[in-house]
Amino acid sequence: MMAVPELTRKRILTAYAVAIVADLIEFPIAALELTVIGAPVAMFLSFVLDVLVFGIMTFVLGFHWLFLPSFLVEVVPGLDMIPTWVGCVFFVVRQRKKTQAIIIAPKVIKEQNVIDV
Repeated sequence: MMAVPELTRKRILTAYAVAIVADLIEFPIAALELTVIGAPVAMFLSFVLDVLVFGIMTFVLGFHWLFLPSFLVEVVPGLDMIPTWVGCVFFVVRQRKKTQAIIIAPKVIKEQNVIDV
């Protein structure tokens, strides 16, 4: 299983930037899906974009189960207009921060020479 990388400010900003750009790119692709000639091309472009974003998010934030439903929603025409990647990054970052705080907290307490009664 993939190890979860340490959550840094740079990783968070990169994840948000990729998510925002991906969700914005979905608008012209969705407009292209409305045309008869461009529909197959647009569906393919949407799928490729979502695969790339899924891969980048997994690389930047580490694998999280929430990436799978976001990916599946983005593949469905019409539902891809919802900014699911941004929402997904928000929840993953929030959960990873909580997890890191739990892991780091015992180390900080031990370093402060606290007397436990």
